[in-house]
Amino acid sequence: MIFKNHKTSYFILTILLIVAFWIWSFIFSQVSNNILQVIFFDIGQGDSIFIETPSGRQVLIDGGPDKSILEKLSQTMHFYDRRIDLVILTHPHADHVAGLIETLNYYEVGHIMTSGAEEKTATYQKWRNIIKEKNIPLTIAQAGQRIILESGVVLEILWPDQSLIQSLAQNVNNSSVVVRLVYNQSEFLLTGDIEKEVEQRLVSQNQLLESDILKIAHHGSKSSTSYNFLKAVNPQIAVISVGQDNRYKHPHGDILERLKEVLTYRTDRNGDIEILTDGILFDIVTDNYE
Repeated sequence: MIFKNHKTSYFILTILLIVAFWIWSFIFSQVSNNILQVIFFDIGQGDSIFIETPSGRQVLIDGGPDKSILEKLSQTMHFYDRRIDLVILTHPHADHVAGLIETLNYYEVGHIMTSGAEEKTATYQKWRNIIKEKNIPLTIAQAGQRIILESGVVLEILWPDQSLIQSLAQNVNNSSVVVRLVYNQSEFLLTGDIEKEVEQRLVSQNQLLESDILKIAHHGSKSSTSYNFLKAVNPQIAVISVGQDNRYKHPHGDILERLKEVLTYRTDRNGDIEILTDGILFDIVTDNYE
């Protein structure tokens, strides 16, 4: 006589269904859907931008002021994914680099790009030490470089120009790596914390600045987003990465007035700002709608 344990059968069936679900989820996640994903993380008073290409290449630009970046990445990346192809540190201020230390501790990073600017702070030195310990390849950004992430998806480095940067070296913000992300007909201009002096140089050099989406420099500080620069970029959408009720009172009222004709999103009000594009059209998803 055979006794059937229905509880055991149901348990085994449940396990098999779960395993099948994860296997198919993995398979489907590897299939390109032609969508480029760019997320401006809400990580307080700082910057952190995550990019995933249609084929799954991942780039993280800055890491914000603390380890909250790890929660954001865990919510965005698959649980089994522990690799980021490229990390870009725009400049060595703590509100951009601190979270990257935690990122390097937790994720395998294929390559790092920095502006070459350095600081003597303990936070920055910790960042440098972990790069050496893990022996991660590092490239110094130079205007004119092009990083081909995959066919049709390119990172264009517009700044710094290492031959000119010494004249602006007293202000570390002006060493920021400026990246133009291009996916077919869609363009994102990601500006770090550059201020008016660099904006003017980019305009005067006749750089191709026009972009659909502009990450407003320096959290909406009065020292950035000059009228001529904004006119040259001519964005449809602006994104401000800024902490709620921050002590700097960012974004400045003058900048908001300058952006009144541009559809503007802010991490302090909208939370994470996710922009999806097929290379032509955009879809914008936020945590909050204000």
